[in-house]
Amino acid sequence: MTTKFDVDFSLALHNRTGKYFIGRDLMDGAPEFFNKVYYWWFSLPKPATGLSAKVIGRLQHLHTRDHALGGPFRLLPKRQSQAPVLHLDPFTILSTELDRNDVVLCHDVGPLTHPNLFDPTICEIYEHIYDILAEVNCHMVFVSRASRDAYLKARPQAAASNQHVVYPAIRQDVDPSGSTKAVAGVSGPYLLTVGSVGTRKNQLACIHAFAQSKLAEQGVSYVICGGPEPGFEAVAEVAAVTPGVVLLDYVDDDELNWLYDNASGFVLASLLEGFGIPVAEAISKKLIPIVTQDSVLYEVAGDGALLVDAESHHSIAQAMTQLINMSEEERASRLLKLQQAIERFTPEKFIRDWKITLKNIQNHNSKYETG
Repeated sequence: MTTKFDVDFSLALHNRTGKYFIGRDLMDGAPEFFNKVYYWWFSLPKPATGLSAKVIGRLQHLHTRDHALGGPFRLLPKRQSQAPVLHLDPFTILSTELDRNDVVLCHDVGPLTHPNLFDPTICEIYEHIYDILAEVNCHMVFVSRASRDAYLKARPQAAASNQHVVYPAIRQDVDPSGSTKAVAGVSGPYLLTVGSVGTRKNQLACIHAFAQSKLAEQGVSYVICGGPEPGFEAVAEVAAVTPGVVLLDYVDDDELNWLYDNASGFVLASLLEGFGIPVAEAISKKLIPIVTQDSVLYEVAGDGALLVDAESHHSIAQAMTQLINMSEEERASRLLKLQQAIERFTPEKFIRDWKITLKNIQNHNSKYETG
């Protein structure tokens, strides 16, 4: 009998970004592969909420931190599972006894490749985590080839044969036929950025580039939408004094659909991405994106996107101007390429590829156990 996987979905206690939706959609779409779902030590039918989620999430963080760096919570034993475990984020492996039959989903290896974008303590924890992953050589699933290749470069001792790539799906609650609701304070032509706001997503450079482009003098706005992450304060400060820039608070899905539907183009010149779901969502809404060259964002968007040097205000400003002034002929040509690119990110393909990957891992584990 094939062994099902337990799932560690602790990230759902505090995360509602792309990581959460990948985990949710996977468990909803392939329930036959899964048994218990854990949130730190607790097997629950659904994620805890409110104060319970905060307490459990905090304890899990302290448990992980102290197993990596030392501290009193290291005295708490690690959770042991009779079944192989699917970890939906590498951070949770330190709360369990990791086994070579386990599976770890990895979105990016930013703490290894871009340590300047993270708190030093976080980098130290993840250095320890990736050392263990490479040592145990469990199965790993990455959301992009770029993330997989970055991991293998950073940890060349890891077995390449155990590394898999499954692309996420575009969220179906942000789809071309979705309901819409206008967003107060946004009107006229505008460029749109969706995603966490802070240093990693590089909105500060994009604001400076927008100012350099002088598009505001033509009545064009630059709308930024997303929750705060490290570096948010600097972005908010500059956004408040830059003509034409609108930094939005939280928007619901109907408002997000409206923002996509009415934008003149999309901008995501990130310094680091695991995948870049907002780019795929923007393309599905028939928006041409500006993305970072030689990055996973180019892997997602392909040749229909406008490519920029994320560290050059001039490069981003030029692309913004080109996008606003683009001819209908060029726009149609690029959109055709973009639509072909995102055919890889349908919900059906996401579930199909995950089922194939999990089945292959189960077969590999069975051979290992009987070999």
